[in-house]
Amino acid sequence: MHPAWPLLVFSFLLSFTTIFYAFRTPSTIAVNATTPSPAFPSSWGDVDSDFDWCELNNRVSPHVSEPFNTITSAAYPITALFAWRAHAPLALSPWHRLNLCATIAMGAGSMIFHGTLRYWAQLLDELPLYSMALLAAASLRQRHTRAAGVQPFVAGWVLLLTAVLLFSERSSPLHVAFRVIMACSFSVAFVFIFTVGASIGNEIDMMRPGSDGASLFRGTFVSFVVAIASWIADIVFCHELQALPSGLPYPQLHAFGWHLGTCYGLLQLFCLMLLHQHVVRDQGQAILQWVAGGLVPRVRPVGLVHASNSFKSEHKKNI
Repeated sequence: MHPAWPLLVFSFLLSFTTIFYAFRTPSTIAVNATTPSPAFPSSWGDVDSDFDWCELNNRVSPHVSEPFNTITSAAYPITALFAWRAHAPLALSPWHRLNLCATIAMGAGSMIFHGTLRYWAQLLDELPLYSMALLAAASLRQRHTRAAGVQPFVAGWVLLLTAVLLFSERSSPLHVAFRVIMACSFSVAFVFIFTVGASIGNEIDMMRPGSDGASLFRGTFVSFVVAIASWIADIVFCHELQALPSGLPYPQLHAFGWHLGTCYGLLQLFCLMLLHQHVVRDQGQAILQWVAGGLVPRVRPVGLVHASNSFKSEHKKNI
């Protein structure tokens, strides 16, 4: 895929998310918007987050505001732990481990946020997500060298922004300004990741026969386009989705489209970065495997694959 495609597509999609997030929150997800009364009063108090998503609040429990959004948020730490364990033979760099830790923290924060709809919990979701995006962009910036390069500076900036948002008054000009900076720089990092991602997919395929790099990037691209489109549609068409004809249920686009779509995309993106590191940067040999019925990707060193196949052959002979 030519890098111009992700540049154009994600610039277009992220313009909506940035406006919704930092400049003009749509009335459909504004706090105190007119919605059906919850079945239970929230044990966490009145909603004070910036956003109250389209899923109806406290329909099954006073302790969980948005059950579907809360449950599907658990997919992030599960995905990160799988990626960590599945790719341990590749000797993950400290920056890869840091990004996986941020993914785990983001998933936990997302569960707390959707479970409570409190602003302090919203930050537990947003700040690790921001860290993930900027650290991934920095890793891609340094993809051709083992040197840390810009990565420590990016990590330092993330720590500074985190400290400002956690310890400043929510209504202060400093806090508001840093939230706008966070939203805008997140979108820039996101577009950078996918523009460079198209290039690294092509770089992988130039180093060896096959099209693993291009196909893995296409899967990542489609997953995130579907996820972001679901995020936007859930906001823009909230009222319509809550009143579908023929008694059809609300489709939970934020839970299943955004959360699960981004999880699948993140796993593919992580595999793409590892495959590039092993094949292009380190001039090694690795293969892309699809497990779980061809749905889940993982990267394996060729030597490890050969050893595993030899062991299986010997085991069959002994049987």
